Amino acid sequence: MELKISTNPQDYLECLKNMENRVNQIIENKSDELVWMLNHPTIYTSGSNDNKDDLLDSQSFPVIQTNRGGKYTYHGPGQRVVYLMLNLNNRTKDIKKFVSSIESIIINTLKTFNIEGISLTKHHGVFVKKKIDNKYYKIASIGLKFKKWVTYHGFSININPNLSHYKGIRPCGLDSEYVTSFYDLGFDIDIEDFDDILVKNIFDTFNELHT
Repeated sequence: MELKISTNPQDYLECLKNMENRVNQIIENKSDELVWMLNHPTIYTSGSNDNKDDLLDSQSFPVIQTNRGGKYTYHGPGQRVVYLMLNLNNRTKDIKKFVSSIESIIINTLKTFNIEGISLTKHHGVFVKKKIDNKYYKIASIGLKFKKWVTYHGFSININPNLSHYKGIRPCGLDSEYVTSFYDLGFDIDIEDFDDILVKNIFDTFNELHT
């Protein structure tokens, strides 16, 4: 697997074009798999399972229709986005297992910072329970697309985004107040330290999934 980390905010549509090109090259055995870590300017994106009623404000930020699965979500500064272009033909051709592996990567990364993350049956992604109200708050989202068993799109983890920007949507069908971040939980972390831990968990997990 190749690792690419982009430090400047990346245009979403340009990223989508680059991902699609890379996926085609992987299918044709012309390129290696790619783990691409980045962030985007402030936008909303909608997936193939979106509900138009979940878009509460279509004016404040650009709204981009995309080909990933899932519903409406937010991207912006302070968020770590990870795009996974992996060939499941050389791994386990099991989408549920792939999603579960991503959730495990996120949960194990959170555990390093003494944050207990969990996955919920009804929703993809990772949640944490706040002691103040004993309710679950989403800290990481997952949205994927598959082409001939090659994956693209991926997941995002909230480090320190502006959580008020979620108010324009019902993210993944949830009330926007039930979204959190490392900073919201009281963790002011260094992104490079975070990336080091996340990259190790990604490569450890997906190297083990090779057949």
